[in-house]
Amino acid sequence: MEAPCMVLLTLLLLLPAQTNIAVAASKSPAQLFSNDSLFVDRNNFPASFKFGSLTWAIKHEAACYDDGKSDGVWDVFARQQGTVFDGTTPAAGGDHYNRFPEDIQLLVDLGMDSYRFSIAWPRMFPNGTGEVNLLAVEHYNDLIDKLLDAGIEPFVTLYEQDMPQILEDTYGGLLNARFIDDFVLFANACFNAFGDRVKHWITFDEGNDFVPFSYAGTYGPPGRCTVGQPPYNCSAGNSATEPYIAGHNVLLAHAATVDLYRRTYQPSQQGEIGMAIWFRWYEPLTNSTEDKEAAARALDFSVGWFIEPVLYGDYPISMKKIVGSRLPSFTEEESERIRGSVDFIGLNAVTSIYVTNNDERNVSFPGYFEEWGVKRTAYRDGVVIGRYDDEYYVPWGLEKVVNYMRTYYDNIPTYVTALGWGLRSTTTVNDDVRVEFYAQYLKYLIKGISAGADVRGMFAWSLMDGFETIYGLETRFGLYYTDDAFNRYPKLSALWFKNMLTSNTTLVYKS
Repeated sequence: MEAPCMVLLTLLLLLPAQTNIAVAASKSPAQLFSNDSLFVDRNNFPASFKFGSLTWAIKHEAACYDDGKSDGVWDVFARQQGTVFDGTTPAAGGDHYNRFPEDIQLLVDLGMDSYRFSIAWPRMFPNGTGEVNLLAVEHYNDLIDKLLDAGIEPFVTLYEQDMPQILEDTYGGLLNARFIDDFVLFANACFNAFGDRVKHWITFDEGNDFVPFSYAGTYGPPGRCTVGQPPYNCSAGNSATEPYIAGHNVLLAHAATVDLYRRTYQPSQQGEIGMAIWFRWYEPLTNSTEDKEAAARALDFSVGWFIEPVLYGDYPISMKKIVGSRLPSFTEEESERIRGSVDFIGLNAVTSIYVTNNDERNVSFPGYFEEWGVKRTAYRDGVVIGRYDDEYYVPWGLEKVVNYMRTYYDNIPTYVTALGWGLRSTTTVNDDVRVEFYAQYLKYLIKGISAGADVRGMFAWSLMDGFETIYGLETRFGLYYTDDAFNRYPKLSALWFKNMLTSNTTLVYKS
């Protein structure tokens, strides 16, 4: 293995002379990965534990109209003035569609054994339904085959907020139950074309996050909420009903897809299928009964909303009590179908916040977020919960998350399907803060696994910089810096992972 300082020197030589990327000065390995504090050793994880990275089609493929792809909902939403902070669109992503062979080599160089990516529905079905696009099938077949040839195991996500725009225009997208059959058609095509080689499927990623921010806010397409609801400027919507309707249809589509997979494909293909959720940990601000109940309620509304139906066949009791008739109900047949409809749960768990009970709800604009009945704060006794950039940096929260899954949800198998730290700097590869983030979070993940949590892998978000939805290119998560010409340059965090996964050297964290 090349020593980290030699890799960094190579990086310096590769950067074009005109670049304004701020690079780290040449340092010795001891300076880059100092050995005076918290150890993170690959051998502290189970031998079967998977280490990978990931991308999203809308964030990293670019090539928005290549080979017959049509507009997805984010393509159209991003072109609306004011929806993306820097005015960029998915076309500014990392061009992974054309550069995937190079990106596979990056995974190999890092010593990673797994890769999570999403399949673009508007690329597979430009008309939303009908005939599958054979050029898209050819592309994803090529990607999957090259991953396997390189010894990289594919984890495939079917839905990453990229519904074909034509379905939104035709019948209102997630608000219409027609979405369910159309999604199953898309999923069936993917299972049929790729399932002989793909053994890990995720139906929906972060439905518990993108649904409320799209139907009780304007942070995602179609950007609907109650007219006049601050701080948004919605022209249509109902924050008190539409998030629950859209979420219900997502869950029914998940259940129907899993039912299809288990009946038709799983017996021969021998894969597993699950769902990934956004998991922010909610910590009671005080030890009072009211604050503990507030934290439990926040977890019910945020993660229980999606986890409890797929495990137990119904919504959390607290949600049913508070939302009442506005929360759609499952029929007996639907409950039976959705119960136990995951082989694993994916956890996108990067941040935590304190909550306290709040009896003063905004009765003028009732809706999903108001109904939690909590106040969020980053401060306890004047001390902030953690460093803030894109989110709050709270490493101990990850241990709480995996232990919650162990004790509260029967220790269902989990993967940390996205773990990453966004930095609002567009011109640096010297991401020592991200190195600190990964070292600290992995330390607490080891503690959770040691306590018995069934965590089977983690995926670093993300492999390279890309289009980060409302943040555009302002916030960067990549292990590799991507410039305007889509060239990739390793950051310190990439060197950190390479050192951990390809050498016998024990990595440590410098406090």
